[in-house]
Amino acid sequence: MQMRAAAFTGTANWVYLGIVMAILWYGFQIVFFSIYAMWAQSPNIVSNPAVIDEFTYASTPAAVRWTLATFAIYTGLLLTASRAIHGIALRQLIGPLATAWAEFWRVSLYLLPIYALLILPSLFEPEAEQQFDFVRWLLLLPAILPLIFVQISAEELVFRGYLQSHFAALSRHPIIWMGIPSFLFGLIHYDPLTVPYSAWAYVVWATCLGLVCADLTARSGTLGPAFAIHFINNVGAMVILAADTWLYGAALFVWPMYGLAWEPWIPFEALMLITVWLCARLAIRR
Repeated sequence: MQMRAAAFTGTANWVYLGIVMAILWYGFQIVFFSIYAMWAQSPNIVSNPAVIDEFTYASTPAAVRWTLATFAIYTGLLLTASRAIHGIALRQLIGPLATAWAEFWRVSLYLLPIYALLILPSLFEPEAEQQFDFVRWLLLLPAILPLIFVQISAEELVFRGYLQSHFAALSRHPIIWMGIPSFLFGLIHYDPLTVPYSAWAYVVWATCLGLVCADLTARSGTLGPAFAIHFINNVGAMVILAADTWLYGAALFVWPMYGLAWEPWIPFEALMLITVWLCARLAIRR
């Protein structure tokens, strides 16, 4: 982890950290809502306001594409701020590119059988509802998969690429450089529209996912393994079998939640996350 922290040597500063986070938070709000305001006032949307609901829940393929694409705003803001404040470019946030690329594919190949084993049987449950015929779904993938990578790479660049490395330059204690970015990653998954105990259960799960990605980033020295875990996880949750609450418009199968809380899935998700973590550590073992 010290190799990644070295990129911030000389510029690591709690004030700079706060400035970059403010740029990401407020910059995204300004850019996103400016685009949204123009879009919502366009004649097509004014004459058909139901489209706004589709985009709110990302319940159609087009809505999923646009929702995922908005994460590029975070990447653009982060790269601009890190270059201006720290003199750090994309390559330094990711780590050695050849290693990152190789480990992304190695971890992905290790994880695919795990996700297939754990997810595919659910598709044959009577609750799972097929949303598209197989051919139409395949035709959606060339547009959806790259945008999922846009989404996961934005989150990994912010939380593991920037925050974890910056915190590691400020403190050598893993509770700081692993714990704080992972908890913040969990917090952005809080859903205020869900019952609180279920919303916080999901925050805990997302925090644990963040810790897994943080551990693998520290061991690898690159974001490659974290990219792989995040990408494979989100493909499974958005493209193959999605809950009918949000971002399900491009999934082959949809699982109806009937407004029920998320926490009954915790034992399954915990077992899956531990399995994924151990499998990824095996993949990057040298």
